[in-house]
Amino acid sequence: MSDPNDTNETPTALTYEGGFEAIVSRMQAREKPLSFATNEALAPLDTDLAELRKKLVEEVDPEHVTQFKQQSGNQRKSLELNTEFLGQPELCKLHGLLIAHLRKSDQPAHTMALLTRIWAEQADFMLQHLDPRWLVSAITTFGDHGQTEVQRRVGHSMNVLFATMKLYESERLYSGFTPDNAFKLKRLASAPLPLNMDRYALVSGGLDVNMLGRLWLDSKKDDVIAPLAHHLLNLINADPGTVFRRFNTLRGRKLRQRAQKQSANDDPEPARAPAKAKSHSWGIVSTIKASPAQIKPFITHHLQLGAEMIDIYLDAPLPNADLARLTHPKVKITNCDRAYWEAMGKPVMEKHQQRQAFNATLAYRSSTLDWLAHIDCDEFIFGEADIISTLSTVPDTNDALIIPPAEEIAQSYDATDLLFRRTYFDAGCDKAIIDALYPTFGTYLRSGFISHTIGKTIARCGVEDVRFGVHLLKKRGIEVKNTQRSGHMTLLHRHAPDWDSFARHLDFRLSKGSYRDRGQARLGLGDIIDILKDEQGADGPRKLFDEVCAARPEVLKVLEEHAMLIRVKSFKALAGLVNE
Repeated sequence: MSDPNDTNETPTALTYEGGFEAIVSRMQAREKPLSFATNEALAPLDTDLAELRKKLVEEVDPEHVTQFKQQSGNQRKSLELNTEFLGQPELCKLHGLLIAHLRKSDQPAHTMALLTRIWAEQADFMLQHLDPRWLVSAITTFGDHGQTEVQRRVGHSMNVLFATMKLYESERLYSGFTPDNAFKLKRLASAPLPLNMDRYALVSGGLDVNMLGRLWLDSKKDDVIAPLAHHLLNLINADPGTVFRRFNTLRGRKLRQRAQKQSANDDPEPARAPAKAKSHSWGIVSTIKASPAQIKPFITHHLQLGAEMIDIYLDAPLPNADLARLTHPKVKITNCDRAYWEAMGKPVMEKHQQRQAFNATLAYRSSTLDWLAHIDCDEFIFGEADIISTLSTVPDTNDALIIPPAEEIAQSYDATDLLFRRTYFDAGCDKAIIDALYPTFGTYLRSGFISHTIGKTIARCGVEDVRFGVHLLKKRGIEVKNTQRSGHMTLLHRHAPDWDSFARHLDFRLSKGSYRDRGQARLGLGDIIDILKDEQGADGPRKLFDEVCAARPEVLKVLEEHAMLIRVKSFKALAGLVNE
């Protein structure tokens, strides 16, 4: 076997030219000790730590600062830390200065003893006041200078863990995926791992739990390092952007995939006896931020279709005068003000999608109906057959029915019919038709839609342990699979009925709504809109809207020929809706 330090080796054969002699040399070049000026010294071992907890770091008067060339290494580092910890306890700054010295090849004899004393006496305080970056620095310092064998062993192990995480997470960003976005199962490449290692077994592998579990147990053997190590391990466990969380996500997907294949092969009996509807009564739940003029058509339309109850949660509460306009025996309206969330025992959820799912689940669990649909104010159930008749044909083994969407096509204000476009797959067409209809943007859009293509769910009530998501029904966090996509009902979606509506909601949808960046590898709708705005200014997205959303005669003709066009006549309830 060749010596990696052999100078006859071609430069391209090694990641680091010069081999490990060069690596060690580069490492040691960064370890020159921090110097001290005359009469300057590190804080003594018996420093009053309690006093440093109370004293805050103050801004240094520039007139009292020595010229840079005359500053000692200790002074420079102290000034740097002074800026970072300004307004924070002096104890945090001292902690940082000790670590800076301990990273060098030499330091005052009592440096590690003082750092150890801080963690022995002030662990809770330090965990509350230091950010994770400094906590990682602290535990890796124990790896090099720990005063017990356990401190050194745990510190070294955690050092390797965090250094490796930083390397692979930084490199992974170049994939275009954010840390909290797991790769797809189908993207698995067939290639050997370095050093001929076996690939991690996604379902049965124990490498992750063995590594983390051993660190947890090992650190318990030392009272000084245990609080720090356990705190950091808990942070890893709670962080959604780690390889451990991503593997857990992939593991869940793999198990669901296996279960689906098993179900398809064995066709087992359902694990529970599903609730059987007698009358197939149905209703709607919706979390809405809109005016009464926008809500009224939504209510009217679905009452005309036969809804027994419409549960409306107002995300932006309305005054009593406006509520009176919406009063109906089959309509229940809840103002989601601060008092409402306090009564729920919850803080106001930051994301509107979370508030939607919470309210829908609350309504579902208290519903006395047979079926409940979770839809938005700009969505209207539509079908040729009576809804009750459609629901009565759903097999008893199915917990939910997915209503496929049709997206409105923008027309002039004097149009007599409303037009909606179905997805190519719901119409049974080839995807190539999208590229032909929308040559510039079709490749980048889901089925040529600028809104969702998943559809929304109408769920059978009475199923245990389920909750509504924005689109689908979930059981213990996993999408319910015993569902079917309706071929008799459509969800007419007035997502962007005209340019003014599209432009008015654009900023919100880009930052918090359906256009937001979700870390996908492919170019998304939000990316396209950003590019158009960068290149052509505020009116840039109009090019996208005119090609994909506007009612062009040649496009309508092709859509109608392929059963992708829905014309709605005499749909009076929709005519007055302004999309929100």
